[in-house]
Amino acid sequence: MNLIFKQLQQSAERIVLSDNTQNITAAELTAQAYQVAEFLESQSASCIAFHLDNSIAWVVLDLAFTLTSSAALPLPMFFSQQQCEFAIGKAGATRIICDKPVPDRVVLDTLTIFGTQLWVYECRNTHPVKLFANTQKITFTSGSTGQPKGCCLSFASQLTVANSLCERIALHAPKHLCVLPLGVLLENVAGIYAPILSGGQVKILSAKELGFVGSQLVEGKALLLAISQYQPSSLILVPEILKFLVLACEQGWSPPTSLQFVAVGGAKVSTQMLDRAHTLGLPVYQGYGLSEACSVVSLNTDIIQDGSVGKPLSHIQFKVVDNELYLRGALFLGYLGEQPRDGQSWYASGDLVHIEQHDLDARLTIIGRKKNLIINSFGRNISPEWPESLLQNTPWPVQVVVCGEARPFLSALVWLPQDVSDDMFNQFMAEVNQSLPDYAHVLRWYRLATPLSVEQGLLSANMRPKRAAIADYYADVIDSLYLQEQDRKMSNFYEQLQVQTQTEREYLLAAPIIKEVFNGAITLGQYGSFLQQAYHHVKHTVPLLMACGSKLDDSKEWLREAIGHYIEEEMGHQEWILNDLAVCGFDKEQVRDSTPSFATEMMVSYAYDSINRVSPLCFFGMVNVLEGTSIALADQAANSIREQLNLPQNAFSYLTSHGALDIEHIDFFKGLMNQIHCKKEQALIIHSAKRFYRLYGDIFRSIATMPVFNETREVC
Repeated sequence: MNLIFKQLQQSAERIVLSDNTQNITAAELTAQAYQVAEFLESQSASCIAFHLDNSIAWVVLDLAFTLTSSAALPLPMFFSQQQCEFAIGKAGATRIICDKPVPDRVVLDTLTIFGTQLWVYECRNTHPVKLFANTQKITFTSGSTGQPKGCCLSFASQLTVANSLCERIALHAPKHLCVLPLGVLLENVAGIYAPILSGGQVKILSAKELGFVGSQLVEGKALLLAISQYQPSSLILVPEILKFLVLACEQGWSPPTSLQFVAVGGAKVSTQMLDRAHTLGLPVYQGYGLSEACSVVSLNTDIIQDGSVGKPLSHIQFKVVDNELYLRGALFLGYLGEQPRDGQSWYASGDLVHIEQHDLDARLTIIGRKKNLIINSFGRNISPEWPESLLQNTPWPVQVVVCGEARPFLSALVWLPQDVSDDMFNQFMAEVNQSLPDYAHVLRWYRLATPLSVEQGLLSANMRPKRAAIADYYADVIDSLYLQEQDRKMSNFYEQLQVQTQTEREYLLAAPIIKEVFNGAITLGQYGSFLQQAYHHVKHTVPLLMACGSKLDDSKEWLREAIGHYIEEEMGHQEWILNDLAVCGFDKEQVRDSTPSFATEMMVSYAYDSINRVSPLCFFGMVNVLEGTSIALADQAANSIREQLNLPQNAFSYLTSHGALDIEHIDFFKGLMNQIHCKKEQALIIHSAKRFYRLYGDIFRSIATMPVFNETREVC
């Protein structure tokens, strides 16, 4: 009995797996896994492939293989048919288990796992191959070429990594939601094995239920709903999904307070994105790993992120030679079809790193790939030569250079003869894309006026592209290919408003007091000062709305009606703030009679001035800032402050009323903004919003050094 089943045996009635219809106890999982293991042994196969969507059945199959002599070959659902066939042939799998019937194939057997029917087929034209001793699993990554290498892994090495993760993350009985495909080794080891070994529970939903088609997230609301409903304590993400969650938070979605650890890996994440995530209540920590190292190599668990991937896990030995990271420890047994690895030898990772010493620990920062491997923002590995070679296989001369490092999709720079039309190349590219998995599709391209040349310094002497030089020379062109996609998605003015003000929004969110709230360092006096300044600008909300409404001309009568709705909603909110102060033990009448800080006075003054001097529409820049910031931060801030200062719930009536429960307000505001079609009026609102982000950010910055009014506190 292996370590996972020993852990399951310790609490037989504990629920360990669930989906949208059923909960599975440890005893039920164990019994089913042993039963499936007997079935797998009856197939008499040295290697069995399985091609399943995320499901409880996937987990049962995976665990059952650990009890058999057959090696498991999990095939990710985003693999193309050609990749699946290559992996099956390379691994010598003679059986494949699918969760859907395959046309024109003879069914050898069927299997039902917790209500999910599976079909067993013979793998055509494959023959068993000799595997390394102790090979329990063979994993193929997305692949740097059309024919990726298969890593042979022992179960002992996978458990070593899972145990080290439990030790590093230190979550007791976590609730984990699987977001990544289980066919990806990271979610398999860190998302199934580690939570089970920690006495936890795993929620498993299909790709469709999570909003994915292939490797692309196409229905983000489904993912947000799953996270909100399940209330997990841990998630594993790739950068593109992290970016989606950050944007969702900034537009009003509130992550559950249950979240304690969100690991992100697969490609480098900027420190700015990590800071934004933490400010918004997403406890994100960057990691780094390789399939050859059984997934995770290092993981950053510090609250304050520095862009590093932290220190290597406890079982890993490492060294750096010419900036390249070398590893030793619980690594793979070898690549299929090659010589077995010596367990004591060092493995060259192909990644360039920088090492910093923090006390006694060495922390790794990944600089980049040693070779030209592209890692997109979904964590997929693609060699540019792969789609390039297919796109160059045309009836006419062509030059193609593919790019897409840390981007959501691939794009290309293309030179074509004048007699080849754009439509001709578009049609050809569509045909090529059909032969590639979705993550390797080239979705945008730019037509070069002249071919790349050696003389330009863009080609080597043997006519190979100098990628770094090309990326630098055509940086603006490449950026424009991705801005086109962004512009396409910005179908309304509200979305444009959010994009155009991102820099100023980050200035506000970078205020030290906001970080202190989420790092557990805020004082009662600072909370009181925040409420005091909130009182001094909130008491002007209704007068400002009236001033705005009075200045609108007859063409904006529809907007004046909306202002009437706002006035009704906002009436008396300043008294809520005074009541919150009283509950905290402060003299609310003293606050009523106090004067605002310079920063608060400047923001209020600018609001009146811009309405009267420039345009009443400027006020909606202020609405965007105040409501958007409240929606994004208020609930998380209230929860964090309440826990730190041990305050009662009724000390947060202002914050909680302006948090995620107030999301209908932002939807109402979106509808109003999307009725503003005049470019000049849109520019006024964008300009105003930028100014208010700076002014509101200055209010937050002033709180840290602000003298606090007298405290007569005895918490009610």
